[in-house]
Amino acid sequence: MTSLTQRGWDRYRSQAYEDALADFTRALAEDPEDYGAVLGVGRCHRLLGRLDDAVAAFGRAHDLRPGEARPLCERGAIRILQHRWAESLADYEAAAALDPAYPGLRSYFAELYLFTGRAAEALEISRQAVADEPDNLMNRINIGHAHLLLGQLDEARRDYRAVAEEVHPLKRRTGAELVREDWRLMRAAGIDVPAL
Repeated sequence: MTSLTQRGWDRYRSQAYEDALADFTRALAEDPEDYGAVLGVGRCHRLLGRLDDAVAAFGRAHDLRPGEARPLCERGAIRILQHRWAESLADYEAAAALDPAYPGLRSYFAELYLFTGRAAEALEISRQAVADEPDNLMNRINIGHAHLLLGQLDEARRDYRAVAEEVHPLKRRTGAELVREDWRLMRAAGIDVPAL
């Protein structure tokens, strides 16, 4: 990893996304195959709301490392934001074929199930995921979302309260912040849940 790429990730973690993007872009000018910089470009574009650019970046990352699940999972998550459900599922299925034990893989599937009206399947896969990855905050949040969409409000409240103060180690956000962001995305996707 070049010093520019490292600085880009430092800036990314500090939420200076435009500055991080500039570093990653400069790193790629020096080395077009800098996989870490390509991932950084994708992440920055996603957080800056440039979803088509993010999809393209993760497509490039997949081209650079076709045997890795990560670029496919990252791209699939963005395709959910674009409401491109079938393409998201294709990315996740391809990632699962490459690495069925990829950390967090089932949380990606659960999110897609939640957004496509398959809450019971989201609940089931999230429960399985918690058994294998009990420290993955997203799996536990998805259980709350599934209970909410299934109309099981007491269970949803319990689930959300249990994660509210926990901090996601990579996203550096509390469970409560992540839940509220997911609710915003659900509304934007047209999910109509009165309790939301």
